[in-house]
Amino acid sequence: MKIQAAVAGSCAALIGMSGAIEAQAADGAAYYKGKTATWIVTSSPGGGHDFWGRLLARHTEKALPGSKFVVQNRPGAGHILGLNLIYAAKPNGLTMGNFTTGVALAQILGRKGMRADLTKMSWLVKLASEPRTMIAGRDSPYKTFEDVLKAKKTLRFSASGVGSGSYMDSFMLATSFGIPHKIITGYSGSQAPLAMMRGEIDLWIGSEDSAEAYVRSGRVRAIGQVGGNIKGVQDIRKFAKTKQAEAVTRLMYSMGQLSRIAAGPPNIPSDRLTALRAAIKAAVTSKAFQADATRAKRSTEPAFGDDVRKMVVELIKQPPEIVAMMKKLEKVEVQMMKHVGPVTQIKRGGRQVFIKHQGKEVSTRISGSRTTVTINGKADKRKNIKAGMTCTFTYPRPGAESKRVDCRG
Repeated sequence: MKIQAAVAGSCAALIGMSGAIEAQAADGAAYYKGKTATWIVTSSPGGGHDFWGRLLARHTEKALPGSKFVVQNRPGAGHILGLNLIYAAKPNGLTMGNFTTGVALAQILGRKGMRADLTKMSWLVKLASEPRTMIAGRDSPYKTFEDVLKAKKTLRFSASGVGSGSYMDSFMLATSFGIPHKIITGYSGSQAPLAMMRGEIDLWIGSEDSAEAYVRSGRVRAIGQVGGNIKGVQDIRKFAKTKQAEAVTRLMYSMGQLSRIAAGPPNIPSDRLTALRAAIKAAVTSKAFQADATRAKRSTEPAFGDDVRKMVVELIKQPPEIVAMMKKLEKVEVQMMKHVGPVTQIKRGGRQVFIKHQGKEVSTRISGSRTTVTINGKADKRKNIKAGMTCTFTYPRPGAESKRVDCRG
């Protein structure tokens, strides 16, 4: 009888708790009627982060009747600028946003300009998991990760740039497993598999979704994954024989589980935060949201609220030896070349610029946050570069993102 009474009491307590949460969510939802909320996307318009941010804002608005959500793009400093704006916003439940998991590395390293503390934020959702995957060329002699470990020659890994996710993954994995390596920068997106076909690089590490897309093209094969869901591909974690390798693969696994994340500033009132979390969960799990994601050929693997906070806290807690390894990247300098010539083409508002150099047309990509642009000796914006100007690209190779673009004319 005592056991039955205890069980009955526990059930009653759970029912009471559930009722209290529902009541709190209802009170919070009432607050949003007639209110305008700002959803900050910490990247430029277009691309994955912008897609998910706008989708979340649109469907969360529907899940909070009477509310209005306005999206603002606040790119800069690798998502840190927008993140700082979210973190410093009034904790009234009317400002939130989404950003890259890479900001966790900025906090771990104590990077300059990072003012947010991710462990204190009001966490809302993580939309996806993107396990890290290694690919090699279709005709490469490296058909498994085990083949990579047996390599005697220096293997060429590709990365978009120093400090990028691909660079960080390649550096940590190769260092902790003792793989002889050289990381070649300047390859973004589909440029990496194309470079493999040309024999310029040997390996690339990136998200599972991207890897599978490249594999489907027939250009490459997946040869290793950290966790992951690709059948017949070796799990790199099984080959970790040292504490350092175990710690690195654990970090990479944690990063892969946290993708497309969103949060608000610390200390949002509990009733409003409960309502926000409930609305976002209802939005993400709705048929309409999932249909929109499917049409865009994107998949979700969501987690919500406090579950996301726990994952973030675990990610931030890295052992000193891993932090020390990551800090080495702060001192890495990539060898640059300079090409000079008149501007022949400008695409996407200055994001890609072409010049005629020694009789050949070469191009560069210009980042709004990482590339320094000057016009006639003064700092300027990429959108102000015009055809006919003479520009100097300082970059690792043609087609890569420039460190500097200096123009006159």
